[in-house]
Amino acid sequence: MGLEPNRREELRQQSLAWDWVSRVLAICVVMVLPGLGGGWLDRRYGTGYWTLVGFAFGFFSGITALILLVQRDGGRTRKP
Repeated sequence: MGLEPNRREELRQQSLAWDWVSRVLAICVVMVLPGLGGGWLDRRYGTGYWTLVGFAFGFFSGITALILLVQRDGGRTRKP
């Protein structure tokens, strides 16, 4: 009792789409969380620079993660 070929291809495409959604969301979290942590440090210690440092760190680490992701996949999608 297998799936018909059209349905199987549709499920494969959905799987690849969800894979990329999870990758992009993970990179967004990597970019935003350091800035939010910096904001917390600024409120806790009464400083004004940790938010900026956190968002700068998040930006560069997110871009690095994105570049590594593209290099690893070589611009191709994985086959299940």
